[in-house]
Amino acid sequence: MPDALHPDDPADPAAVSAAEWAEAEWADPDWPSLDGWRVASAAGGSRAVFAELQATLDAAEGAQLEANRMQAVQLDAYRQAFALADTHPELYVHPDAHHTESRGGIPVAELAARSVAAELSMRLQLPAATIRNRAHHAAVAHRYLPRLWARFRDGIASYAEVRAALDTLDGVPLNDPHRTPADAARHAAALAEFDDTLAGLAGTIPLPRFRQRARRLRTRLEPPETAAARHQRAHTTRRLILEPAPDGMAWISLYVSAVDAARIHARVHATATHQSGQPGETRTLDQVRADTATDWLTGHGTPTAVRTEILITIPAFTLTRTTPPDGSYTPAELDGHGPIDDDTARHLFAHAPTFLRLITDPITAAPLTLDRTRYRTTTAQRRWLTHHYGTCTRPGCTRPAHQSDLDHLHPWAAGGPTNTTNLAPTCRTDHTLKHHTKFRITRTPDGTITWHTPTGHTATTTPQHLHPPQHSTEHPPEPQRYPEPAPF
Repeated sequence: MPDALHPDDPADPAAVSAAEWAEAEWADPDWPSLDGWRVASAAGGSRAVFAELQATLDAAEGAQLEANRMQAVQLDAYRQAFALADTHPELYVHPDAHHTESRGGIPVAELAARSVAAELSMRLQLPAATIRNRAHHAAVAHRYLPRLWARFRDGIASYAEVRAALDTLDGVPLNDPHRTPADAARHAAALAEFDDTLAGLAGTIPLPRFRQRARRLRTRLEPPETAAARHQRAHTTRRLILEPAPDGMAWISLYVSAVDAARIHARVHATATHQSGQPGETRTLDQVRADTATDWLTGHGTPTAVRTEILITIPAFTLTRTTPPDGSYTPAELDGHGPIDDDTARHLFAHAPTFLRLITDPITAAPLTLDRTRYRTTTAQRRWLTHHYGTCTRPGCTRPAHQSDLDHLHPWAAGGPTNTTNLAPTCRTDHTLKHHTKFRITRTPDGTITWHTPTGHTATTTPQHLHPPQHSTEHPPEPQRYPEPAPF
């Protein structure tokens, strides 16, 4: 064999005999694929590059397996934390509460569960509802799908597959004490088959096919007539979801029946298709569909157009199209969403009657400090605190501030004043925790809110905006009023 033979030799490797390949000095017994190298070499590659590619692909696969294993460990920790709090509610609930069945009308066990969810939410910066859902998934899978759960712990199954299996089982009575012994045995056998089959499929087929197989297996767990009942249960959870997106955009999702979804899409599509064919129409069909749905849902151009008040914060320099003396730039913000572009902000301020205009100059001098003169907060206080914090002030909670209570950090009954330095937006669930559990809340002069958990963990929420200039509460200046529409 010529001495010049080398992995990077441009000669056709297919022309070299097997014996010559075996005798080559660069031949390696652990080389995974001679055919693969031949293909790579013929394309101008090399053995080193081919090996690097294989190693990279193996690393990606290994990382996915490790990620699955670590997520299983985390979810199991959620499950165990909730189990501990359920067994020992005194870890979170005040001693005078856990000796009774409920506190403020809320069962002690539920207060303990809310406390665990809140603490994990603060530690992980995840919504408490997400924590509770994942803990529930772990508990149900651990008990009723042990083989699939074991595949998850081993990294073979993904959390998405575990969720797909659990979603399929939603509504199936897994532990019905009223079953006859024969029915209980049949149900146990069907559930074991469900678990075994999906455990074997996990990690081997795409997720949509996995869901499809799970739905087929479910039919053996319930009689056919229960399908209508399942649909009715699912139909009660229909809802609309708002999800902020980058660049001043957002997603609106509707969870409705498949029939209603098809009807909605068909009407929007038909109307948009007709509109897109009109002379002078330059929008794409997707854009026309989105605009059509928006106009219908907001009632644009009709007597029933939306009148909901939405807070939009607009710097005065944005309205006047001037640059601040220090050259800084502060974008306008839409409450619950975040920054929006200047052109949209100016248009909303000038023409949208459904938006509350809050100029950071500010345009009003309504007093924000009431001291001990009254318990109830004012509209001005609520608007300012909504602007100041944006969301519930419990770290990790994303409930919008305008949907939250205004909590007296130092209780009114104990001498706490009703002013903005003693008030914080707190969603109803977290407000309850503050009063009936061992969580403590402190506030610094700059408005930073700190929650202290019974286990010693602390987490903070900082204000989104600084305080406006303070005005005298004895002789406040008359509020400056802008005509409708504003002349900008």
